[in-house]
Amino acid sequence: MESYNKNRLLFWLLIVLVVINIAALISYFIFSKKAAAPVYKEQPAMTCAGFCQELDLSPMQTEKVEVINKNYQNNAAIIVTEIKNKRIEILDELNKEKPDTSITNKLAYELSFLQSSLQRENIRQYLELKKVCTPGQAQRLSALYRDLYGCSMQGKGMKYRYRHGRQDSSVCE
Repeated sequence: MESYNKNRLLFWLLIVLVVINIAALISYFIFSKKAAAPVYKEQPAMTCAGFCQELDLSPMQTEKVEVINKNYQNNAAIIVTEIKNKRIEILDELNKEKPDTSITNKLAYELSFLQSSLQRENIRQYLELKKVCTPGQAQRLSALYRDLYGCSMQGKGMKYRYRHGRQDSSVCE
């Protein structure tokens, strides 16, 4: 009878260990996928479909614009990743029991530098695109960028053209 109890105890102990191992294995597969290193895929070159159509670009201009946009995407993607990482660092510091304001201030300064780098990259792209455009296309390019930044066109008749005459506090003047 005593060996029967020992075997029964060993049987249940074995079942518990198998269940724990299966749970650990499932947890490993679930959480290892989330914690895996990020995989950076090369973004396909941005086609200028609507953009090139709006500016009425020639095929030669379209090729140049695609090269400029691909270059911009590559440069901007690096900066955007750094901005995201800097924001995570700030949030991690703020999440601490007693956040160090000198560290958060330093991180905020670094973040603002990265954001200004991204803005300079936008400016560089705009200037390169403008070189490709004719004067009329350059005016339309300017209007597209103003829309992108949420700023209205300056000048008579165009000041509120997208808002049907309504003023808006987001207008850049």
